[in-house]
Amino acid sequence: MSGTLKLDGGDMSIIEKDLHIAAPIEQVWAALTDPQAIDGWMLDDTAQVDLRVGGAYALFGGETTGEFTQVEQPHVLEYTWRQSGWRQEWDDSIVRWELKPGGEGTFVRLTHRQFPNEDERDSHDEGWDTYWLEPMVEWLEGME
Repeated sequence: MSGTLKLDGGDMSIIEKDLHIAAPIEQVWAALTDPQAIDGWMLDDTAQVDLRVGGAYALFGGETTGEFTQVEQPHVLEYTWRQSGWRQEWDDSIVRWELKPGGEGTFVRLTHRQFPNEDERDSHDEGWDTYWLEPMVEWLEGME
């Protein structure tokens, strides 16, 4: 897994993470969009997903919520992202997943942009690895 922080114009930044997962693209897509699969690796049986443009989702017991802005199964998934503890005046950030089959699995690019501040960006950079990518990859690659 490799991650980089890139500046987005002014002083706000983008998190970009590129990785290869040794699992078919359909399984990776399901791990991102299917509540049963999400529960399998995230251990979150409260996940709610209305997978359509304009549909809402809630993860981590409602700590993270948003709305789908682009759904092109199984290649592109984009949605707004908001933490329950964020100030009301902060805009939602944007998460984008791009999936491409190849190399005996799936190439994945995760982009997360429009953070309200540097502290949120930094905590999310680490959080994506610890709470999302590492457990999801381990679960997907452990499937038979």
